[in-house]
Amino acid sequence: MVRQFLPISSLLLGSFFLLFAGGVNSLILPVRGSAEGFSALSLGLLGTGWAIGYVSGCLFTARLVQRVGHIRAFSTLCSLAGIVILLQLVLLSAHTWILLRALQGFCFAGAAMIVESWLSERADPASRGRIFGIYTMVNLVASTAGQLTLTLGDTNGYFFFVLGAIFY
Repeated sequence: MVRQFLPISSLLLGSFFLLFAGGVNSLILPVRGSAEGFSALSLGLLGTGWAIGYVSGCLFTARLVQRVGHIRAFSTLCSLAGIVILLQLVLLSAHTWILLRALQGFCFAGAAMIVESWLSERADPASRGRIFGIYTMVNLVASTAGQLTLTLGDTNGYFFFVLGAIFY
């Protein structure tokens, strides 16, 4: 069984980093936005921006992968998501955050789709269920761990934005 998971361990680690960063970012934005005085409507629109970006990422990532390949597309999307987090730290504007959050949703969905397509490609029919079960557990642990890190420090500083950018 270990032999089945060694070839995909780097994919699972990459997925952990992606979901950890997503967990940090999904919670720091509304918490910090509230501290910055963003309206309840603006905070709600952060979620809407994410959803619009996420759906767009699901629709357009396949074309991106066809043009540049899995590795380049994944690297680009994760790098761009990390840059967006840092831009949100510097540009403290609700309108800007909503637009950047949509871009983040796009990048996150695309990167997640690429990881899942890689896993699907690597898994043989006999081990597919186990592999995707472990993948799901990794994702849930990573997302929860990312959100729990916000209990470790002050959300009014830059630490959690930088932490999210590092893990993307």
